[in-house]
Amino acid sequence: MANRIFQGTAVVVAVICSLGSLTDGVRAQEDEFGGTGKPLASFVLATDKFSEKAASVLNHLSRENFSRASEFSLMDIRAFLEEDAGDPRLTALQKAREMLRSGKEQYDNLELDAAIDELNKSIEEFRKAAGRLGGGEDYLEALLYLGAAHILSGDNERGTESFRTVAMFDKRKVLDPKVFPPSMIEIFDKTKEDVTSSPVGTVLVKSNPTAAEVYLNGVFKGITPLTLVKVPEGMHFIRVEKDGYLPWGQQVEFYATHEETAEANLKETLGLSKFSGECKKVLSDLDEDPPKKEAVQFGEWLRVERLMLTSVKQRGDEVVAEAVLIQLQPPKKLAFKTTEFNLTSSNFLARADAFFSSLYRKVDIPAAEGGGKKDTPLIVAAAKCHSDSDCSTGEVCDNASGSCIPYAPEGEQWYEKWWFWTIVGGGLAVAGGTTLLVWYLVQPDVGAIEFTF
Repeated sequence: MANRIFQGTAVVVAVICSLGSLTDGVRAQEDEFGGTGKPLASFVLATDKFSEKAASVLNHLSRENFSRASEFSLMDIRAFLEEDAGDPRLTALQKAREMLRSGKEQYDNLELDAAIDELNKSIEEFRKAAGRLGGGEDYLEALLYLGAAHILSGDNERGTESFRTVAMFDKRKVLDPKVFPPSMIEIFDKTKEDVTSSPVGTVLVKSNPTAAEVYLNGVFKGITPLTLVKVPEGMHFIRVEKDGYLPWGQQVEFYATHEETAEANLKETLGLSKFSGECKKVLSDLDEDPPKKEAVQFGEWLRVERLMLTSVKQRGDEVVAEAVLIQLQPPKKLAFKTTEFNLTSSNFLARADAFFSSLYRKVDIPAAEGGGKKDTPLIVAAAKCHSDSDCSTGEVCDNASGSCIPYAPEGEQWYEKWWFWTIVGGGLAVAGGTTLLVWYLVQPDVGAIEFTF
């Protein structure tokens, strides 16, 4: 199923609140505005329905960018809006981590039966916390120790099954030779090979509201509605997140024989109403100096000292982006930039990332390269790679960028569609028949013409 992220004429306004931090003298020279070490908060807002998916993709790109920047400490906006939410999954997650620590200690002491019991309980609690697992590192650690404990106890079948669950979650996972013996690493590597050759299935992920981020086994895949493809048969975790809503999570079993559907009904947080109201006040007049009062008040509510606002106007595949960096006290415009790019450009993601970086560093935005198909879904790289085997399930290695990207089969061209040739064939048949009839009436003694298609 084609996943169209950008549709129609749209305007996206990205609101990114930021505060620089200096780590050393070199960083102080690079940061011409002299950061004070306060956290940076970033988020993107869509001003209409057409912009929702675009806004969500840009939201993810901006946060990925600032999370890599050593100048900043990225503020967790979703946690800020979830204050006093009282999510029971957080309690289950804390309990699971405590059991994991206990199970690891018992494993280290070769108390294998006790370790197996404690690690099994830990895994059950992790599964109750679906939606709060993040990248799933603790969950995978519990499975690895459980598999190792089974194998040391002589139960290779159960040990291999735990290893298979790990490989299903993340086939890039490797065992630490300082913790696991070579024979166990060999079993794990063989299990990963088996998972790679397993039949694959698909699942359609929907959400209410739409335009939410989708994570498969902790890896960002795209924006709802989204079809996940090339996923090995078995149990996987799906997580769906959106600003102002509690994260949704569920274990989903994939089958190669038919498409599954997972629908996330997201619950509003207590801070959603105020958040939405404040955001609507800062969607225009970005180039003012000093910044308008609403922008300053918005930054103060978020408890930051700098505010970065980005306005993105979309016309078809063409985008014009304007960004301003301001400080709140005293209110002052520090930088203003604008750029244009095409959403179907082969290096759109790199150009968008450079655009965000150019707001706080001296970075040149590369020229657009090539053009993609309009039906090609926008995808976000998850990790560096050399081949498909370096990527997570449902991803392939993009040779051009050297990054893992969600697998998306190319759609048929218009001239490959069945209806195109039906129309053409029908039209030619009628035209040919008419020509034949006229010719026959005019020259009945010459004979018949054989028309082939």
